[in-house]
Amino acid sequence: MTNKIVTFAPITFLLLFNVTIAYAFSHTIAIESVARSEPVSIAQFGTLDSEKEITKLVRFLKSEDVERFQKECDNEHIAQSCYHYASYYDLIVEDHKKSYLYYKKAFDLGIKQAGYFVGVFQINYPERFSAENRLSTDESIDYLEQAFEAGSPDATRILMMTYRDPELNITNYDKAEYYNKIAIRQMVNHSRYLLAHLYVNDIKDKSKINESIKLYQDDLMIEKNWQSALALMTIHLYPEEYGATFEPDLVKTLAYAYVSSDLRDGRNENGFNNVDTRFAAAMQTELPPETLKQAKALYLEMMAQMNDAHQ
Repeated sequence: MTNKIVTFAPITFLLLFNVTIAYAFSHTIAIESVARSEPVSIAQFGTLDSEKEITKLVRFLKSEDVERFQKECDNEHIAQSCYHYASYYDLIVEDHKKSYLYYKKAFDLGIKQAGYFVGVFQINYPERFSAENRLSTDESIDYLEQAFEAGSPDATRILMMTYRDPELNITNYDKAEYYNKIAIRQMVNHSRYLLAHLYVNDIKDKSKINESIKLYQDDLMIEKNWQSALALMTIHLYPEEYGATFEPDLVKTLAYAYVSSDLRDGRNENGFNNVDTRFAAAMQTELPPETLKQAKALYLEMMAQMNDAHQ
């Protein structure tokens, strides 16, 4: 049995250390300064309810006189109208140059949550800006931090990712962890998975493996994230590598492989992300029937729990 496990080491080891971080509408905030604020309610883009929020906003924008928003913004300096006009050009027209301009006006007129758009446009799309209007990373972060202080979960999400991105040369895992923990309370998409990934892959802190496993499990149940199932598959195959004290468990390993493959459902089909399906197929030809039976039973149990949680 040991030889069979070792056979798959290169695949699973590569997998866990190359998991693609998904950049991936609650206003529950974890720190006092944010809790005191009373932010204007604007749609969020990276929370569990974001799809509903965006759909509602788009429906509203399509039903309104958009030119009125522009006049109210430019002539009467109404911040909410600036935000709505920016959203129209962002979500419907997809003219990001114009939407950025009006998000910036909304921010300047008091909707500090709009600083999220200023910061994220600058950080994620620097090619859209000239030397005259391009902000430095520190300046962009200042906009994001003001949006965060105003209660924007999206700003929290970008901040937690910014401080773990080596390409920006400002890596700070303490800050990434700080914002990530707040993101979990704000119900930011995949924030539990991302914190576990930070501990396991970035910080490589084996002392946090039990906490990481719990984060992966919660993310799997709450968000049906196949990447968490994939991480759990690998941990149960090589527990010692990640600091876990339990023995390798092929039943759980295979069950999580089934779950991951099922949730992925044909998406991300390539040599890297397809490892769970290839692992399950290989194990089905080598494991005893009783082990396969137990793994499939556990897989069905986990899928039923997830479905019950989402009803």
